Amino acid sequence: MKNDIKVVIIGGGIGGAATALALQKKGIQAHLYEQASALTEIGAGIVLHSPAVDLLYKWEVGNVLEEVGIPIKTMEVYTEQGQFVSSLDLLTNGAQKELEATVYLDESDSTSKLKQRFIHRAHLLDMLLSPLSSEYIHLNHKCESIFEYEDYVEIHFTNGEIVQADAVIAANGIHSNTRKMFSEDEPIYSGLHAIRMVLTREATKHIAKENSTVTYQDAKTHALALITHVKDGTAIDTTFLTEDPSWILELEKEDILSQIGHFDEGFVRLFDEIEYPIKSRALYYRKPIDRWSTKRITLLGDAAHAMMPSLGQGANSAIQDAGAIANAFSNFNTVAEALQHYENERRPITTAIQNGSSDYKKFVFVK
Repeated sequence: MKNDIKVVIIGGGIGGAATALALQKKGIQAHLYEQASALTEIGAGIVLHSPAVDLLYKWEVGNVLEEVGIPIKTMEVYTEQGQFVSSLDLLTNGAQKELEATVYLDESDSTSKLKQRFIHRAHLLDMLLSPLSSEYIHLNHKCESIFEYEDYVEIHFTNGEIVQADAVIAANGIHSNTRKMFSEDEPIYSGLHAIRMVLTREATKHIAKENSTVTYQDAKTHALALITHVKDGTAIDTTFLTEDPSWILELEKEDILSQIGHFDEGFVRLFDEIEYPIKSRALYYRKPIDRWSTKRITLLGDAAHAMMPSLGQGANSAIQDAGAIANAFSNFNTVAEALQHYENERRPITTAIQNGSSDYKKFVFVK
């Protein structure tokens, strides 16, 4: 395929930015359109597994990853009361299989299992965006509708701008309106909310561990806490059950203590360090669908396969989507062939991850 084709990516999150970078490395300059006035990421940290890390090195941002990503070697598991249960060595294949279940891993690189790193979402997004030229990034552009013709696609934005392209990659998240071209399904509430925050190393020195994720888990209520160092701080990720499906809740300290106040005192006192109210976000997911692509339009990341964080594969899957679609554009003669190959490669894998991660109750290390 000619490198001068015009590709439009809708959505400037991790999936969209990774796709723009992956295409750029193949000699294809894609235009990235984001509805917000700035490109930012909310939330705390994520684990980058070896297939995604390998791609970041191929895209020549591995040196940045080494600066801002923290190597993770173990997961220490405790009951909610702080009783030690086990320590999982994340560098062994057995632990990988236990943690990642049905997740597809590329084991062709025998050293790749040593590259697993924990990184703040904002640092990851900055890393992906930094090599991109500002002339290809368009803010304040919310996609309103897309019209597909035989030889091109026309994208209409709510600000009145109309853009034509040879291909459109919709990486616009779990609320993607482009997905409605393929399915009328709605996001499904998991029953869980998550509080994600970053505290100072000083505030967490009594509980956090170097190169390790510390996990507190209540097997009865399924409340869970993950504590992991990121660059310049410590990420705290706490999930709990609630019947309230609101996408965002504003919580006071007593609201949080009603959910996790019975946890280990060393963990609970971390919530003395923050300002209230604090926001929790509902965990929603989508069921797999049978098709992502037309001849010139496709879905990517959460727009295609929004999943529960049980397996830690949301951002990883989006990055791998980006690598697959960039390879497809460089290896096939037409947009239709490239998009179909990309979907054929990625959809079975992400379907397995979606199905595997949707039952969060089976990911319990405390019995």
